[in-house]
Amino acid sequence: MAISNKVGPPVTGEDFFGRIRELSQAHRYLNSNHSLVLSAPRRIGKSSFAKKLVEDKTNSGWKCVYIDLEGVQSQEDFLNILITKFDNSKIWNQAADVTEGFFNRILEGVKGIGPIKFDFSKTDAPQNLYSSLAGAIDHSKDTLVVIDELPLFLNIIDKEDTLHREAGFLLNWFRSLRQVTDTKIRWIFCGSVGLHAFTSMRNLSMTINDMVSFDFDALSQEEAEGLIIALANSLNLPISTYSVKYIIDKIEWHVPYFIQLLFTTIKDYPEAKNGIPQQMVDEAFDHLAHTDDLNTWYERLAEYNGFKEGAELLLNALSIADDGLSRDELLDMYSQFIDEPPLRANTKFSLILNMIEHDGYIVREKGGIRRFHSPLLKKWWYSKFVE
Repeated sequence: MAISNKVGPPVTGEDFFGRIRELSQAHRYLNSNHSLVLSAPRRIGKSSFAKKLVEDKTNSGWKCVYIDLEGVQSQEDFLNILITKFDNSKIWNQAADVTEGFFNRILEGVKGIGPIKFDFSKTDAPQNLYSSLAGAIDHSKDTLVVIDELPLFLNIIDKEDTLHREAGFLLNWFRSLRQVTDTKIRWIFCGSVGLHAFTSMRNLSMTINDMVSFDFDALSQEEAEGLIIALANSLNLPISTYSVKYIIDKIEWHVPYFIQLLFTTIKDYPEAKNGIPQQMVDEAFDHLAHTDDLNTWYERLAEYNGFKEGAELLLNALSIADDGLSRDELLDMYSQFIDEPPLRANTKFSLILNMIEHDGYIVREKGGIRRFHSPLLKKWWYSKFVE
């Protein structure tokens, strides 16, 4: 069966490509009872990777739950989706009274608190609801629970909570489930915003310090070449070894998303049925740099809260620099922008630099030089915000 070119949504089944080494390593962790935080820049394929692990573990007889929190706006919505998904996967223990009445009581309790906001300062009701739910979960069977886009949801419930009580409570609740004696439930947290950055900024790192930070990046060159050939074959486009190498060098950062984007443009060239020459690749690349296909890279900066403008400043400067910029050069720009005492400016600058590096905007090279990780993203950023 030929691979299909799906740009954006997670891929599954035959459309999942590569990641052999990472899958083997992740399975070793899960089999040895570790939970994972999938730590990788955006658009690397975290959701696709997590779904592949769910598929593999389901085939091995595990109970599996995949929960996507994108678009979930309240604790009420969160509990509803959590209970529904857990119920569908039947991960309740035998001693729990998990009749329809049990769930109705929990959900009615949520409605009684109100759909807008849990007030942790005035009532024990939220804690009691989560405690009731935790007591019904079966820890005796091999189970994998994936919580996707958790940082996005945490940002939503944390926006106006300066004490971070709701986010802290939820993260500690998850931690308490992982700490159950002899539990066989493994957890995977992932999302397009880094969970480590979220917890670090709020002094909540201890809530996930028992989880393995599972890092993975772009495809290896061999896997990237294989994906290019597979996509060309699926579209019945002949491609030479030279053209494969040229695309590899042009993309530079071998993220499946960028390769797939390039092919969405190339396939529309009538001449592509005769081959994919260098000029066509260049034209497709330039076309993508002036489209809206990469808008999410700007939109996600909204999750940086008070650091958004600082991140934009650094990215604008790096989009102009041909050979990148040193940390000192970037700090000097930021210090003039923020107009704060040097120590405070340096602290905020370091945080922003780490965030945009972790999220895949930039990469650190020898000598501390920073530059855009992706030439395509750099060209797009320049055309949108500088040119």
